[in-house]
Amino acid sequence: MNIQVTVRKYKYQITWIVLGIITLLIRYLTNPEMIEAYYSRGFFIGIRKMIGATVGWLPFPLIYLFFGILVMWLLFRLLKMEWRQLRTWKGWGLASLNIGAFLGGVVFFFFFLWGFNYGRIPFTKQLGLTLEPIPVDTLFMKLEQETKEVLALRHQLVGDQAITVSDQQMPTDLEELARSSVKEILADLGYPNEGIVRGRFLRPRGIFLHFSSAGLYWPFVGEGNIDSGLHPLQQPFTLAHEIAHGYGITNEGVCNFIAYLACQQSENTYLKYSGKIAYWRYLAIAYQGLKKDQYWEYRNQLPVGFQADLEAINQTLAQYPDIMPRFRNFAYDQYLKSQGISEGLASYSQIIMLEEAFSRRVVGRR
Repeated sequence: MNIQVTVRKYKYQITWIVLGIITLLIRYLTNPEMIEAYYSRGFFIGIRKMIGATVGWLPFPLIYLFFGILVMWLLFRLLKMEWRQLRTWKGWGLASLNIGAFLGGVVFFFFFLWGFNYGRIPFTKQLGLTLEPIPVDTLFMKLEQETKEVLALRHQLVGDQAITVSDQQMPTDLEELARSSVKEILADLGYPNEGIVRGRFLRPRGIFLHFSSAGLYWPFVGEGNIDSGLHPLQQPFTLAHEIAHGYGITNEGVCNFIAYLACQQSENTYLKYSGKIAYWRYLAIAYQGLKKDQYWEYRNQLPVGFQADLEAINQTLAQYPDIMPRFRNFAYDQYLKSQGISEGLASYSQIIMLEEAFSRRVVGRR
């Protein structure tokens, strides 16, 4: 009898705890084929359409509204709470139930609004790609080829001028251009692209950069967000990356790859240059890690204008020193691994192997 009374009295808390547990069971007991068929290419498409057709039209980032409501709700709960009850075991039990209910709700909404996509069939498997380590000589050849292409795009923007490419050349409809390019690439790759994913610029500047991040897709509002402190040359690529997340792509390296393809497919030269310089920087970092002296010898003979662009990006990032970098890296690395991305943070740099594998498939090279 006492158990029945307890259940009725705290049915709200118990319901959310049970829903959270059931959600975790669904996530880890279903196979990728089931998630791909029934969630990623089914239920999630409905979620995507609903968000885009309703709150997606609001003129401000929804993440502000989300945390504003969350803070007010927490303050209300704290003010309403009778702190003297914590002197008893019953009070601690009730507090634990409330915390459990909150966490259960977070788990439930996170997975049903987006998180189940972590369990879908991997991108490489769906496209039949095999990722292989790239020999250092091949890496340098790719760096040389990309240098030619990135310099050609830069010439289209500013000619031979030794000035930094600025936001003066950036299109005013950047979000729409980035989204349409991402949608086009997803369609070409056989992925759903229904609905509208918003890409927002967040302030204050450094809100993500201080934590070694350039952007964030927030599943609870269904929007991609990037740091407004990013150098203008990084903004199109990063925006496309976060928008790719919004269409159900969870792997960071895959989102980088889709953003790169989207920028290259765009008819806007600024987007093309943003994607190309982002990919060039990944190649440069990889080559520098293997051949530091040779990299700097190569880097120092590049045209002054292109070096100025690279330095401008580095100087902008240096304005936002990391806050607790080790903790952030460890926490996010463990989070990615817990969701089935075994490479963790290293998945970001997979863009190089993905591009090589995709090129082999497209042109039939082996």
